[in-house]
Amino acid sequence: MAQTHEKKIVIEVEPIGKRIFLENPQNGLKALHDGGIELKSVCAGKGTCGKCRILMLENAAPPPTDQELKTLGSDEIEHGIRLACQQVFDRDIAIYISASSLTEQQKLQVTGDEADIKVDPVIKKYYIELKPPALSDMEADFSRIQNALKNKFKIDVKRIDYTVLKKMPQLLRQNSWKVTVTVRDDEIIYIEGQDKSALSYGIAIDLGTTKIATLLVDLNTGSTIGKKGAMNPQISYGEDVMSRINYAMQDQQSAARMTNAVVEQINKTIAELAGECGIETDDIAELTIVGNTAMHHLMIGLPVRQLGLSPFIAITDGPLELKARDAGFNICPGAYLYLMPVIAGFVGSDHLAMVLASRIAEHAGNVLGIDIGTNTEIVLKTNKGMESVSTASGPAFEGAHIRYGMRAASGAIERVIIDPATCVPKIQVIGDKKPAGICGSGILDAVAELLKARIINARGKFQPQSGCLCADSKGGLQYILEPSAHNNRLNCANEKTGSAAGKNQGNGSSSALNHELGHMCPCLDGKVSIGQKDIVEIQLAKSAIRTGIEILLESAGISFDKIDKIVVAGAFGSYIDPKNVVDIGMFPDVSLKKIVQVGNAAAVGAKMALVSKSERKNAEDIARKIKYLELTIFPSFSDHFAKSTLFPEPV
Repeated sequence: MAQTHEKKIVIEVEPIGKRIFLENPQNGLKALHDGGIELKSVCAGKGTCGKCRILMLENAAPPPTDQELKTLGSDEIEHGIRLACQQVFDRDIAIYISASSLTEQQKLQVTGDEADIKVDPVIKKYYIELKPPALSDMEADFSRIQNALKNKFKIDVKRIDYTVLKKMPQLLRQNSWKVTVTVRDDEIIYIEGQDKSALSYGIAIDLGTTKIATLLVDLNTGSTIGKKGAMNPQISYGEDVMSRINYAMQDQQSAARMTNAVVEQINKTIAELAGECGIETDDIAELTIVGNTAMHHLMIGLPVRQLGLSPFIAITDGPLELKARDAGFNICPGAYLYLMPVIAGFVGSDHLAMVLASRIAEHAGNVLGIDIGTNTEIVLKTNKGMESVSTASGPAFEGAHIRYGMRAASGAIERVIIDPATCVPKIQVIGDKKPAGICGSGILDAVAELLKARIINARGKFQPQSGCLCADSKGGLQYILEPSAHNNRLNCANEKTGSAAGKNQGNGSSSALNHELGHMCPCLDGKVSIGQKDIVEIQLAKSAIRTGIEILLESAGISFDKIDKIVVAGAFGSYIDPKNVVDIGMFPDVSLKKIVQVGNAAAVGAKMALVSKSERKNAEDIARKIKYLELTIFPSFSDHFAKSTLFPEPV
């Protein structure tokens, strides 16, 4: 018999819910990688990049190492944050890994952190066995079902879907009067032969401007059994909300094209999920969708002209329930589509779903909730109530309007650190491939690192004297993001200028002269880089978010130091490094332990409304309490925006 070795060290990894067993003490980063946890590490485990942050739970944090003292902030160390690469796992411990420390490959942000809730969906399935009719018992088929449900389950059904009613007689007789009835409130929406009560499913969707996150949920247990992300095909009609509204305003055919595109994509995704999970689309009896107000209106064919013209009013801000088939969705014939309330013209039901999922309304203190996306919605909850704003942060964080920008896909640079002494970057690329571009988290990293290395100043302007830059074909300065290109950066500048200055490594003269003469540095050819216009795009995006925060604080009459918690939601919100967000001034200076990243909370909120009647009502109650603020009517808006474009002075 083969000898078995008892596993002596147990590592509990939250919130992933994974347990790693070690036979011997092991370096933390290696143990996690070997255990299938794709933790970030740009510096190859030297502790200089600070990307492999872990939180030691249950007061298990050992004294920080010298390298951790250099890399981590004092508040992080005090809070129990350590670097996995600097730790030795030599005892049973529990650790928490935030989404920002995981590679983008492992972080498909279709969902986020979920709270335990009571499963009580609006639809339920009941199996009944009926007595067949006879000359002595001539009760109508529908009445026979109504009485059976009332007698056995105390369910008072008053209505039946017309399509179900038409098929009911044949179905009852083909199945010897043994059927499963799906009931929603007081209506029968589906009848199946035999006992199918265990097959009860629903779909929850976060319909984003860029991405569609779809969850397939078992309504008997509340478990997500399948999830899938897809691009919103409407992006071909415009990258942002206003572009799509303007397109839809052209004529009815244009609006219909956008509606059809998104419905077809959702149907395709639902069919794929059903197939992968071994169920039929007819088993899906409820569909819940959240999204911004424009996505909400366009999806069900509502006019959007009033959303594109001041004062930007939604047609309705209440919940909507309509037959899913009437909106074009291919699920259970009598199923309903439920749309959570929107807040205002530019604050949609996705924002409400985020507030619901993160329990912001129930928090005792002052809480900021920030859902970062193409449009960024921000809510501030204080003892005075809740107020929300929408900021046009633009698609820069999705890689749009950035010269080498791309979405978080294979080949995208997702993490960047820069050695200020040598100018050389260290990068992490999704899929460990040759860089094809840079995604949002990488762009934000790069700007923060350029600022720390003083390659850009507080106004976001490149500093030629840094010696870290090259000129493009038009004479514009670029910072090359590929490490290999920096090996010959100074030499290639000399080849063009004949200057001896470049031989003095670090003085930057050759780069500056190269720029003045309008020569293109050969090292730049074909390499991913970041230029001045890219930095401006990030300045505008981060300024929009910071301005929204400042005006909410101004309206509530409190200062930022009175904020107890900052909830950061959204797919991009999970990718970002919180420290870099603070370093570039997108958030005011704050203790990092106040920042909580919750993933795609909008999808979680949509799921909560799908599986729980009480959470659905809770969301509708919250919607009535949130006050919308229009940023542009505040006299201080322009001043806040101008100040917020500046970066903090690097320490």
